[in-house]
Amino acid sequence: MRRWQPVDGGFPGTDGNRGKHTLRIVQFMASEGYGGAEKVFIELSNALAAEYEVIALLLRNAIISGRFSPQVRQVVLHSNPTSNNPLLHLELYSRLKELAPDLIHTHAAKGTTLVARVNRLLGLPHLGTKHNDRRGRIFNHLRWVSAVSEKSARSVVAARGAEVRVIHNGVAAEDPGPEEKDKAFTIVAVGRLDAIKGFDILIDQVAALPFDFRLKIIGEGPEKARLEQQIRNRKLSEKVVLEGFRDDIPRLMRRAHLVVISSHQEGGPKVMIESLFHADMLIATPVGAVPEVLPDRFQARQEELAAKISQVYFEYDRYREDFAAVAAKRRPDFSLPEIVEKYRDFYRHILGQKGQSGG
Repeated sequence: MRRWQPVDGGFPGTDGNRGKHTLRIVQFMASEGYGGAEKVFIELSNALAAEYEVIALLLRNAIISGRFSPQVRQVVLHSNPTSNNPLLHLELYSRLKELAPDLIHTHAAKGTTLVARVNRLLGLPHLGTKHNDRRGRIFNHLRWVSAVSEKSARSVVAARGAEVRVIHNGVAAEDPGPEEKDKAFTIVAVGRLDAIKGFDILIDQVAALPFDFRLKIIGEGPEKARLEQQIRNRKLSEKVVLEGFRDDIPRLMRRAHLVVISSHQEGGPKVMIESLFHADMLIATPVGAVPEVLPDRFQARQEELAAKISQVYFEYDRYREDFAAVAAKRRPDFSLPEIVEKYRDFYRHILGQKGQSGG
């Protein structure tokens, strides 16, 4: 079976049908949901499509299927998406063999594991992105890994000769325009309604706040019913609202007084990065890339959230001014064009490894 080899004088993908030096990149994330990592996957695919031929490989019933630009070709895997389904592996192998990409870029552990298994027979250059610092042993066996934070990178026990690069998540610097603040002190939390996000703890913490407030939790997920019951039990129905899925996060951040990340674990939280561009103030638990980006005064452990939110409320102008200075300094590091260029550079490096197959 033919294994990938670099082409002298340029990158692969130089046949007449694909245009001179146009790379064919397959992006794959084995997810049916929609959250921060999925948003990164979509935005990166859309941005890369301006230069490369990008194919987004999707699971059946993936709700993100309608969010790609017209320049991104979408290919659906129709097999049952369980990790050990042999039919899924066979379909994935057949699709990748048919597509013959110059490089496959996988996101998160499940998709990376699936591709690594079938790639033993294909030998395609394979870059896997680790989106958190949880155990993900598959990344220990890849030759090329990107991690969304220094902490995520440290969680990879790289094999001999492997390369791990930190490439943060990025944000397109859209301008939703000026927004009036909500009348009550408004707190916004964004994320999939999953236990790891700590929204139950946040609800308990805001119940102790000594001032009028509104908490808007944006997202959908398996914890919704339990959180709704918690809100009723706490008699917070007039103060805490589960807003469901929204696609106007920048606008909601601008209308709010404060964004809070209450997670138990994160990688390179998209909400933190979006807050640098759109929020007046952010506090976050010290998870994932948060300590790499935010000074200590904008961090709080979960059990300290009520105290920190109160401190922000009573010293709001000073906190807002200080956060604006931090955001202005860090925004350039997380602009989407900057992040896309880092991935392009890694792709060029991978494809320039002459005479060596991917893994």
